[in-house]
Amino acid sequence: MTNQFGIYLHVPFCVHKCSYCDFYSFTKYSSGDFAPFVDSLVREARSAAKWLKTQKRLQQPVTSIFIGGGTPSLLPARYLKTLFEVLAQEFPWAPSIEITLEANPETITESLVEEWKAQTPINRISMGAQSFQPEYLKALERLGSAEKITEAAGILKKAGFLNFNLDLIIGIPEQTPEQIKKDIEWAVGLGPTHISNYNLTLKPGHVLFKKLPNDDDSADLYETARLELKAREYEQYEISNYARPGFECSHNLLYWTGGDFLGLGPSAASRFFWDGVFQHRKQLADYAQYLKQEKFESVAWNINSQEQTQLEALFLELRRNSGIDIDRFFKKYGLDLTKSSKLPFLEKAGFLEMQKPTLRLTDKGRLVADTLVCELI
Repeated sequence: MTNQFGIYLHVPFCVHKCSYCDFYSFTKYSSGDFAPFVDSLVREARSAAKWLKTQKRLQQPVTSIFIGGGTPSLLPARYLKTLFEVLAQEFPWAPSIEITLEANPETITESLVEEWKAQTPINRISMGAQSFQPEYLKALERLGSAEKITEAAGILKKAGFLNFNLDLIIGIPEQTPEQIKKDIEWAVGLGPTHISNYNLTLKPGHVLFKKLPNDDDSADLYETARLELKAREYEQYEISNYARPGFECSHNLLYWTGGDFLGLGPSAASRFFWDGVFQHRKQLADYAQYLKQEKFESVAWNINSQEQTQLEALFLELRRNSGIDIDRFFKKYGLDLTKSSKLPFLEKAGFLEMQKPTLRLTDKGRLVADTLVCELI
């Protein structure tokens, strides 16, 4: 069974490191660091392609490329152009490939966006808004503002980047349902094709950790956002993601459907479904060491057991509103979900619904999705 295949590139440079962010990034760099970094990415891409072809592990064309960070929009367009040229040389691309670049609003200028349009095949932008309320932006240590987010969205649309996402965060301390509605109203007014609505998660010890809303309040905030986006004709297709019809993120869907992806760059993760189980590879989260790395295969793969694979697949695939095709799931992962002893109880309690061949979460079930996965295995 062959899988859909995507590529993720990690760019670690940031202007400012927000304390809530768990992604590998740093702020101490100069423009002179861009060239050696791109050289390393190119070397890794060529080495990975050679290794995958030698191992006969590369069977599908690339359906999506996602450049995340850090702040990838800090990387000058000429370097992005080089990266895309190399990826096109080393990997076959699907005709309808989706290519997403993450960007912070404060980095977006008319000249930069025009360069993206002229020099790269980027066809989708994912922009971190988080909130339009000054007090919440300050709490999250964001450098931008509602005005800058609005300006950046206007620049994207003027240049022809009509397919763009806005990230929002819910569960910020002292955030109210009314403020969430205001954020969504402002976001929708900018015309994005896609809105991601993530719950704020913090580690114990963070200055805001003890101020996070409790589970009941978090559920209320989540439901407020879900219903508000639904009323504004954004279709929820995954627990935290909403889109206009036809604008669901292909790269994210690849993650949630057990697809294969190659991660390039420091800290980037790869996952392939080989020999009936998931196999993972995590790149070095050490920038200096990453620059010295010569061969892709020097970092080992971790092989899941069948049970680990089943749990991971269930955790990911049940997140989608469309649910799981139980026949396909059994053929691919060897787990017959209809035989779960807890399934009748969870259906009766209103957390899950079975309409063969599909098993899906209800709106109530999405509030406790992680717990339900553990109950089904």
